Amino acid sequence: MVFLLPLLVNGEVATDSTWVNRFIKKTIEVQKLNRLQNFEAKAYLKSSLILEKVPHTILGKKIQLRSNLKDRQLIWLYETSSDLFSDKKLGFKELIKGTKTFGKYPSWDFKSTAQLQINFADDLVKFEALSDKKFISPLAETAFNNYSYILVDSSNSVATIKVVPKHQFSPTFFGNIKINKNNYSLEDVDLKLVGAKGIDFIDTLKVIQHYKDFKPTLTLLNYSGEFLRFFFNGKSEAIYKNFRTGVNPDSLKRFSKNEIVKDDSSAYHADILKKDRGVYLTLQERLSYQYQDTLKKEKDLTLAADSLDGLTKKVQIFPLLFSDLIWKSDKKKEAIFFDPIVPAFFYNTVEGAGISYGIKIVQYANDGKYWSVRPKIRYGLSNKELNSDVSLSWLYKPKKRGVLNFSAGSTYRDLNPNGTIGTLQNTLNTLFFEQNFLKLYRKEYVSFGIGRELVGNLYLSVGTEISRNYAANNTRDYAFRNIRDRGFSSNNPIPPNFGNKIFPNYTAFYVNTSLIYTLKQPYILKDGFKIYKLPLGPRFIINYRKGLPGLFHSESDYNFIEAEIQHEKLDMGLWGYGSYSISAGKFLDAKNVYFPEWRHFSGNSALVFNPGLKSFHLLDFYTYSTNKFFVEAHFEHNFNQKFSARIPLVRKLKLEELVGGGYLTQPDRGDYFEAYVGLRRWAFRADYAWSFDKYGLLNQGFKISFAF
Repeated sequence: MVFLLPLLVNGEVATDSTWVNRFIKKTIEVQKLNRLQNFEAKAYLKSSLILEKVPHTILGKKIQLRSNLKDRQLIWLYETSSDLFSDKKLGFKELIKGTKTFGKYPSWDFKSTAQLQINFADDLVKFEALSDKKFISPLAETAFNNYSYILVDSSNSVATIKVVPKHQFSPTFFGNIKINKNNYSLEDVDLKLVGAKGIDFIDTLKVIQHYKDFKPTLTLLNYSGEFLRFFFNGKSEAIYKNFRTGVNPDSLKRFSKNEIVKDDSSAYHADILKKDRGVYLTLQERLSYQYQDTLKKEKDLTLAADSLDGLTKKVQIFPLLFSDLIWKSDKKKEAIFFDPIVPAFFYNTVEGAGISYGIKIVQYANDGKYWSVRPKIRYGLSNKELNSDVSLSWLYKPKKRGVLNFSAGSTYRDLNPNGTIGTLQNTLNTLFFEQNFLKLYRKEYVSFGIGRELVGNLYLSVGTEISRNYAANNTRDYAFRNIRDRGFSSNNPIPPNFGNKIFPNYTAFYVNTSLIYTLKQPYILKDGFKIYKLPLGPRFIINYRKGLPGLFHSESDYNFIEAEIQHEKLDMGLWGYGSYSISAGKFLDAKNVYFPEWRHFSGNSALVFNPGLKSFHLLDFYTYSTNKFFVEAHFEHNFNQKFSARIPLVRKLKLEELVGGGYLTQPDRGDYFEAYVGLRRWAFRADYAWSFDKYGLLNQGFKISFAF
C-alpha cells in the first residue's frame, strides 16, 4: 500500500494528480526529443540461465537416469566485452572484443549489449530475444490511456513515480520510475511484467535501468518461468561506461551499412574480460568456468592427433532411433551426422515398404569455411529398386554466403517439387487411412549450382541440371484397413488419364538463375559468418529457367520467368505483425514442358498441413499446376494475443490469434481463394479454413500443424 503524504514540489502539493500528470506529460515530451543519442561507450554483457528445479519424471521416465540435469544447475553463461556506438541515423553498432561461454545449451538469451538497448522513450517496448510481443511504455504518447501515475517520493532533484496500469491484462508494466525534476530525464527504471502478459514460458520479467544524461549506464533483466515442469530463471545484465559524446566517423567505417554487430576472429580470447568485467562472477559461475577449462586442458594433453580416428563414438540407442546422431572430432574439425533410423522407413504405393537413409560428413575450417558430403541410399521392397545419390556442398565465402553445390545419382522425387506431404505423414495416411497423396517419379540426374552475394543485399545464384526422368505406376495397394468408398488413386494425379503414365520417359537439360534483393537486411558478423536478422523491408525475387533442347539429347524446350515480392513480420505495433507474398510467372515459350517442370504450388489434402506463408490449406496438391501462367498471393496476420489476453482463463494459454488467406489463378482452372482463422501456441497450431472458386464454396475444414 502506498501512503500519499502532502509533499511540496515547487510550492505545489505533489499528491495532486493534476501536478503529477502535468509532470509526466512534460517528461514524455522531453524524452521524445532526446530519444536518439550520438555516443560511444565501453560495454560489458553477462547473460546466464539457471535450471532451478527439475521434475523427477517426464513421460514416465526418470530424469536423473537419462540426463545429468539437477536442481540449481547453471546451464548457460555468456559474457562479452565490446565497444558500442550509437548514431542517430544508423542506430547501434557494436564491436565485440572478447567473449567467454559456459554450457552446451544456448538459451534464447541476449548475445550483445545492442540487443539490451531497451528505450522507454519509445512508444512500444520489445524484448527481442524473448518475444515478438510489444508492450506499452509508461512514457508513450498514449500513456495516459493505459497508465495512472502516483507520486511516491520527492527529493530536491528526483521524483519517484509509481506506474499503475489502468487495465489489468493490457500489455503494460507496473513499478516505479525516477525522473530528474530539473531536466525531466529518466534516472532509474524498476518495472515488471507478470502473469499472462504474453511472453512464452516467462512468468515474471523485471526490468531495471539506470540513466545519466539520457544515456543508459545499466540495463538488467531478471526473468523466471517454466516449461514442461522445468523451472528456470535467467539474467541478462549490460553495463555501459566511459561515455563519449558523438561518434568518431572512423569507428563507423569498420561496419558495413547493415552490419549491427561484428564479432571478430579474436573475440574468443577471453583474457580481455578479466579487466573489462563489470560484474563479479558468482561462486557457481567461477567453479563452472574452472571445471570447463580443466576439461579442455586434459583433452589437449591427451590428444595425440585430431583426425577421424579421434571422433567421439558414444552411441545411445534412443538418439540413434529417433533423432540425428552426431560424431565429432576432439577439436571439432570434422563431424559425421547419422540420420535417425525410425524415420528412414517409409511406405508408399509406388515402392511399397522401403528405407531411405543417409549420413553427412562435414569438414570445418578456422575461417568459417566448410565442405560437406552426403551420400544416401533408397530401396523399395515392392519395386525392388536400389537408388543412391550423393550431394557435395562447399561454403567457400562465408561473409558473402558463397556456396557451391554438386549432386548426382538416382532417386524418387515428388511430382510437385515444392513438396506435398512429408514422408512419415504419407506413410501414416497410406497405411491407416488408405490415402496415397504423394505422387512420385524416378530421376537419374547430375546437377551443379553456385551462389554468392554480389553487392549489399543482392544475391545471385546460377545452376544447371541434366536428368533422365521416368514416370512411375503403383505397385502396392496394401493398407492396414479397408475403408468403404475409398481406394488408392493412380500415381497420375491429372484426369482424365488415370491409370496411364503422366509423361513419357524423357531427358531434360536446363539452366536456371535467381536474383534476390532484400531491403534493410540487418545482420551480425560472427566468425566470418553472416547471421541474418529479420529484414526490415521487403524482399524482391526474380527467377528464370530455360529448357535447352538437343543438348545431351534433351527434349525440354521452354522459357519460364517469375517475379515475387514478400515481407515477413511487418510490424503493426500492438496489433501484432503481418506477412505477405505476391508472385506471378509465365512460360514465355512452352514448346515442350513435361509435368515435373511445370510451375507447382504448395497445397494440402491431409489433416496436417505445412504452416509456411506460401502454403495453401485446402488446395489439391497437383491439379492447379500449370505450364502457362499464374498469379499467386498470400497474407497472414498474427494478432499476438491481442484478443485472447482479454478472455479469463484463456489468457493463461497465451494463444496467438491468426487470420489469413490465399489467392491463385491460372488459365485452365480459373480463380481459387482461401480464407482461414487459427490459434497458435508455441509449436502447435490449429486452423479452420474455407476455399472458394467462382461458383462459391469448394471445401472447408480443420487443419493442424506441429513444428517437431
